[in-house]
Amino acid sequence: MSGPGPLRFFATAAKGTEPALRDELRSMRFWHVRADRGGVHFEGALADGMRACLHSRIAMRVLLERGRFPAKGEQALYDGVRALGWDEHSSPKHTLSVSATCRSSQLTHSQFIALKTKDAIVDSIRDLHGSRPDVDPRDPDVSVVVRLVKDEATVYLDLAGEALHKRGYRVATVDAVMKENLAAAVLRIGGWDATTDLIDPVCGAGTVAIEAAMIACRVAPGLRRRFGFERWPGFDAAQSTAWESLLEAANAAVLTECPVKILATDVSPAAVDATAQNLASAGVAGAVTVQRRDARSYREEDGPAWVVADPPYGGRLAAQPLQLAGFFRQWGEALRTMHGSTVLLISGNPLVQRNLGLTPEMEVELYNGDIECRLLRYRIA
Repeated sequence: MSGPGPLRFFATAAKGTEPALRDELRSMRFWHVRADRGGVHFEGALADGMRACLHSRIAMRVLLERGRFPAKGEQALYDGVRALGWDEHSSPKHTLSVSATCRSSQLTHSQFIALKTKDAIVDSIRDLHGSRPDVDPRDPDVSVVVRLVKDEATVYLDLAGEALHKRGYRVATVDAVMKENLAAAVLRIGGWDATTDLIDPVCGAGTVAIEAAMIACRVAPGLRRRFGFERWPGFDAAQSTAWESLLEAANAAVLTECPVKILATDVSPAAVDATAQNLASAGVAGAVTVQRRDARSYREEDGPAWVVADPPYGGRLAAQPLQLAGFFRQWGEALRTMHGSTVLLISGNPLVQRNLGLTPEMEVELYNGDIECRLLRYRIA
């Protein structure tokens, strides 16, 4: 599973978070970290890829490059995939899935590219063992990813398995939940460094507060889940030992007490209950205070703090534009009394900026799924 030189990895990222992921991976001291469209390249040993899965708060997936080659047509794609050799990475006893993306290439259909890649892999295994692996798109043992750009194919193994935003702690939810890796990216891009108290006044299912608590308490985001590489046929005793060492070090780094105060509130009883359940599942219930409270009730005595929120886009607190605009005006009035505070909002609704009555000192374009958003930071003098 390792060659004579360093392995090449590609950590995928939500659109707009690539620079934050690059900075995160550089802080983790990986080699040759370089941002690209859709993610960040880095190099290292297999243990470094496992470490990225365990500790990256922003990555969506960590992909191990198996090879790259010209693929101007279906036969070139098939031959190139088959030539990589798959005996170490798959077997008739292990299920398989293949996904693909493409742009600026002769092959233009991602499903067809995935099908030809799958054919090459299973044919290779069948020739060696007399039988072929089954395909399981939902819960495979081995996930293969193909990226075809300008007629060059790059084939990867997905170390993550399930996407990395699935930390394993979410047991309750409400409408319009922000993904965990996006919440972590918001905190990093916004500049919160876990040395200042934090308030989420529209906490929903508690994602921002939980991610903040995990950062402050040094809880690795992958501690409560399993990863795809643990199911690979080539995951041997030495690699298992290395993985156990990473887990032991991550567990030893966790702080028993949170160094800052974190408050999560919401006007919705269902949201408060969901937040409490998810905090307990994440093991950080003692780090966050949860209350039912209207976001507009905050005043000067509640600060100074970082107010970090994913405000409603129009569904949960107000369904009509005029109601939503009124909510933001009243919320802005409350925020302006919290002198010395920093307000960090991610919003997919322009009504926020129009009605909050504050001028942002920072504005960054991010995507919450397919929704184009703005990350806005305000300083309350």
